[in-house]
Amino acid sequence: MSVSVVTVPAMEDLAELAASATAFAAREHLMTVPAVPQHDYGPEVCLGPDELSLPEFLELAGRLGGGVLYLRAVLFDPGVVDGGLADGLPERLAQHKGQTGQVSVAFAANGLVHFWEQDTAWYLEWEELAGAAVSRSSIDEGEDDAGRLSPEERVRLVGELADAILADPQFRAAPRNEKQRMARRAIPEGTGQWLAWDAVREACVRVIQAAQERYDQLEDQLDDLAAELVASPEYQRASSAAARRRAAERFLIPHADGFFPPSLVRDELYARAQQLARAARASAGGLF
Repeated sequence: MSVSVVTVPAMEDLAELAASATAFAAREHLMTVPAVPQHDYGPEVCLGPDELSLPEFLELAGRLGGGVLYLRAVLFDPGVVDGGLADGLPERLAQHKGQTGQVSVAFAANGLVHFWEQDTAWYLEWEELAGAAVSRSSIDEGEDDAGRLSPEERVRLVGELADAILADPQFRAAPRNEKQRMARRAIPEGTGQWLAWDAVREACVRVIQAAQERYDQLEDQLDDLAAELVASPEYQRASSAAARRRAAERFLIPHADGFFPPSLVRDELYARAQQLARAARASAGGLF
């Protein structure tokens, strides 16, 4: 079986990704379920474009998924979301009405649910705005006693919660598409809704900034790191490009204070490791 690679310029609309998944399911005679399972209800693995391309994920679904593919494509219709933002929607978001902002694909195999999810940048911005509006609405309705805090106390509490989230090694090492979910799990029970939302948002912004700063410091070391990667057991055991990229990803995390690598850094390290591996094979071949 094969899947054609789909390119979405600037990731403005994911409709073509959803269409490619539907076409794959039809071609491979998979039953398509127009929904995805809930997270955190059992063993699962969560992937995204930083870990595996959609065509590669669909190949796995065809081989392991037992004939069923779960697929959800979210069309952007701000009029159906509560929170009062529809009337005052920024023009940069309003222009995307009717486009697909989120695609989720899943399959189950051997008791493990595999998720692949991708969001556009503008859809994530909309979710953030909508979530903030819902939080403000809850405060106005008296559902969150923390809404009576002074601005200074609010900033202090949000900062402390964000610090606690950032101190979690699992949060720092999580892929970008998993960070919000990991951050929410680190919020203590009983925390006010708006405090939790602001802390999650601050932690996610800070972890991306901190990771970028740390990986910028590694830029001059990539050649040496590539040589170490090529010699690592996990990289040598890998037999596919996806597995080698995954090995490069895992290799980088402990070298960057536990931060998950930007895809550009991971791919650059992988490319340099591949060049070293090919050079080594060519040199070995010349000895005979």
